[in-house]
Amino acid sequence: MPHCLKTELKIWADALKAYDEQEFLKSIELFSRIADSGKILTNMGLIYATMGKHEVAIEQFNAATNLDKFLAIAHFQCGVSNFFLGRYGAAYANFQDTYSHLRGNQFINYEQLGLKFKLFSAEVLFNRGLSQLYLGYTRRAMNDLEQAGKEKSTTEHEIIDHAIRDRGERYTIFSVPVGVLYRPPEQKLRNFRSKDYLGKVKLVVRSDVDDIHTEPLDATKRGRKSYPSKVSLQLESTSNPDPKADPPSTLRRRFTAPTLRTLRSPCCNFSWIDDDFHCRHQTYSTKPNPGARTFQVSK
Repeated sequence: MPHCLKTELKIWADALKAYDEQEFLKSIELFSRIADSGKILTNMGLIYATMGKHEVAIEQFNAATNLDKFLAIAHFQCGVSNFFLGRYGAAYANFQDTYSHLRGNQFINYEQLGLKFKLFSAEVLFNRGLSQLYLGYTRRAMNDLEQAGKEKSTTEHEIIDHAIRDRGERYTIFSVPVGVLYRPPEQKLRNFRSKDYLGKVKLVVRSDVDDIHTEPLDATKRGRKSYPSKVSLQLESTSNPDPKADPPSTLRRRFTAPTLRTLRSPCCNFSWIDDDFHCRHQTYSTKPNPGARTFQVSK
């Protein structure tokens, strides 16, 4: 049953993770769920070859080339597995197909397709030459080895000159390194992963209602500015412990209402309300003297 792209990428990523952790059977089982392309079948063949199961690996490589007959890397690795099984004739045929699919190019770079490997013509010719050497075709084998020496591209290919000097005895073939598999582009993996733009919030409830606050769980990890986990506000108490004092308010009553003061005079106690003094005998009035610090009292 075909999977959607997101599901296929998820399975692909899980299979690669299992392979990197050397859980080969789990990786193969996951790959088998999406084994409908040459890339995935080639991956399965490479894993089986890593496990030493070259018979099953050859089946996977053949299945890959049946889907894509121009997949040179699958022909190449199929020849490697046949060579290790001692099937030199089949290996020679596989390397011959590989070389024809190079179409005269010195190499094929599979990195842009997700496989970190370059398939060089020098390596294909070298493998074909060793296959012929084990088949007993010495002259043809040496011709391939000499041609491979002319098409050397990297320092690893210096071994070809030594093989020519020793006429190919006690030498083995080139192969895709262990650990190299087709991998999806990292950009696609990032796109299918879920994104949480808001983050997660933890609610902390304590016995005091004023202690309720929220804390971002991963503000530092997400590169966001962190905020204090708790904000305490100091509020003035609205209770009035002194009943004789003015009630708390931003509007102070002593600036808006007359203030009653009790003064003492030689005759008796009297009260001062605004500009008038009252006592039991009579009423006095005050007239402010702008130049003086005190008021004059007159009857």
